Amino acid sequence: MKGAIVPLVPAIGLKRILYATDFSEASRLALPLVAAIARRYGSSLLLAHVWPPAIYPTVAPEAVAILDRREEREARKSLDRLLREPVLNGIPAQIELRCGSPAHELKRMVEQRRVDLVVASTHGKTGLKHRVLGSVTEDLVRKLSCPVLTVGPHSDRESGVLKTVDNILFPTDFSPESLAVFPYLASLANEYHSHLTVLHVLPLETAGNPEAKKLAEPLRRRMENTLSQQISPRSTAEFVIEAGDVVEQILAAARRVHADLIGLGVRSATDIAMHFRETTAYRILAESECPVLTHHAPDR
Repeated sequence: MKGAIVPLVPAIGLKRILYATDFSEASRLALPLVAAIARRYGSSLLLAHVWPPAIYPTVAPEAVAILDRREEREARKSLDRLLREPVLNGIPAQIELRCGSPAHELKRMVEQRRVDLVVASTHGKTGLKHRVLGSVTEDLVRKLSCPVLTVGPHSDRESGVLKTVDNILFPTDFSPESLAVFPYLASLANEYHSHLTVLHVLPLETAGNPEAKKLAEPLRRRMENTLSQQISPRSTAEFVIEAGDVVEQILAAARRVHADLIGLGVRSATDIAMHFRETTAYRILAESECPVLTHHAPDR
């Protein structure tokens, strides 16, 4: 008699989480979720703020230096206030302040401090309108070596009170890029005893074919057989196939399953030949009603 197959849940460690903030209300919405994940994984936090250097063509260098120091003092006060937030009580945390290009400096922090996860909002003081993300968010998602958890402004409930991850949606086309994020989702599902919905969307031209889902059943079984090996018995999973516009189907599925988190495997900056703003990942990040975890496979 064959022995039972024990799922090999990926061993994911989140020893250090970087929380990037510009002190906007949007970025504050991510703080409770950051704290919840840090407590679950026993992580330490790095509260980080980066401000771009001021450019004053008509101001003397001495005056510019004074203004930069003022910016640093105000930012330090704001970070110190965050450290005293009750939601962070008992969590080891430090602050990090830098002046420069936000995307560049955050990337350096990730490398220098060996960060395992970055959490940021998809918009800040400059705002997010329609499908437009900030360039900093784009760079973080495409270039960082660690996963990035973004919290957007379009939630149908208060993201700031989200303290658990009951339902996870994982859209995949089974490419290596889309699968890159799955070990993190499987780990979170194990930690939170989550329900995991694995979704594959068939091309739009098959949407009107009543036999499409039936014909795709072998693919659904392949999804189940392959990914079940990484799914903990502490969580539940279902494997779903839909047809139509990819983004519309993903967002509709997220609403239908009341997703607390969407996981997206994305292409890295070196792999993207087209503009990032034309990709499915970009549209999901801009329109999602729940936090989105992105990760890309290591550069080849």
